[in-house]
Amino acid sequence: MKGVHLDEGGERDSGLWLEGSAGFSLSVVWNSGCSGIWAWGSNCPGDRLCAIEDSFSQVMPTPHDDTASSAPLKVPLDAYSGRTVLVTGGRGYIGSALTQSLAAVDCRIVVLDQSQADAWAPTESVADISFRCGDISNRKTWEEVLPGVDCVFHLAAREYHYRSGYDLGQDLASNALPTLHLLDVCRTQGISPRVVFASSANLFGRVSSLPVNEEHPDDPLTAWAIHKLMAEKYLKLYEDLAGISSATLRLTNVYGPTARTSVVTRVVINHMIAKALAGETLLTYSNHDRVRDYVFLVDVVNAFLLVGAPSVSSGHDMYVLGSGEGHTIGEVWRLIADRVEASTGGQVLVESDDSVEIELLERRSFVADTSRLTEAVGWKPQTSLAEGIDVTLRALLPMVRRMA
Repeated sequence: MKGVHLDEGGERDSGLWLEGSAGFSLSVVWNSGCSGIWAWGSNCPGDRLCAIEDSFSQVMPTPHDDTASSAPLKVPLDAYSGRTVLVTGGRGYIGSALTQSLAAVDCRIVVLDQSQADAWAPTESVADISFRCGDISNRKTWEEVLPGVDCVFHLAAREYHYRSGYDLGQDLASNALPTLHLLDVCRTQGISPRVVFASSANLFGRVSSLPVNEEHPDDPLTAWAIHKLMAEKYLKLYEDLAGISSATLRLTNVYGPTARTSVVTRVVINHMIAKALAGETLLTYSNHDRVRDYVFLVDVVNAFLLVGAPSVSSGHDMYVLGSGEGHTIGEVWRLIADRVEASTGGQVLVESDDSVEIELLERRSFVADTSRLTEAVGWKPQTSLAEGIDVTLRALLPMVRRMA
């Protein structure tokens, strides 16, 4: 291991809620040990998962793992050799998987997040990795971490939830203001790293037809989506003002095992697989016939690495990122139940409760058209939904058994 340097971490503070694509919310905990808004997605949730920080390396395909696809995608990890990469939210669900992949390269990685000092770090790292605790809504944080950076993967954000009293000001400070600070510090300091921004297919809102490509008009249905759209607009503006090269990836529903186990059940498919493995009933709601696009995490990490490579053209581009396959929520819950039953021999019930109120955002359907991304960098999804569910349940099964 070349080197891991830990700065001061935060402490657990309050609860946050993650949107579930079946109309429910999953409670997690986030850190705010130093004052301010913190890089989302990298905390220990404070339950028994925290005692199981072992890696999923035995069951989680890497970008070079032939088991992830019959036709493996070539990912240019060597393109990051000798470079300095900043990953905000780098110990969260997507961030830890991306950081683990980059750790195999002889590069320098700076992880900006909210974690405690003794939180997760990549295993078997070749890279020189440092961890910074910083307030992403504070311009000074960016002034401290950006000098010398060649590429920024900006994953840190505050997730949307339904609860009354949701702090829209804090959402703005977490999801739009940090991107503005990032770009303006680059402009004033005369630096120009490649910026790759994690956005959401939710910005399209209610779509007129499927599948959806980048030309479909935006129709954000929440303040959260409006703030993410603001961040995207800042990226385009600063490409025009200062020539800062950037790309936005609008993600559909991501699932699959990740490098840091304590955050693995934060996404809806993983959460449902864990419930099924624990013998719990899977509930669908009145949106059970709505179509979703579920994309495997390894495929998502591959896309980030391809788009962030220095060989990618300059300017600003937005790409829709999904599997390109649509499945109703009810079909996916039944598939999860079937795969878990085949693996464990137990019975998993799927029931419907149409009495639960579903907000407008959860009544939409979405399938991604990834043609532009394929044409730009050669990316294609490598993992089918059934394959991805099987990999995920094999990863989660030991953890669920140890928590029983």
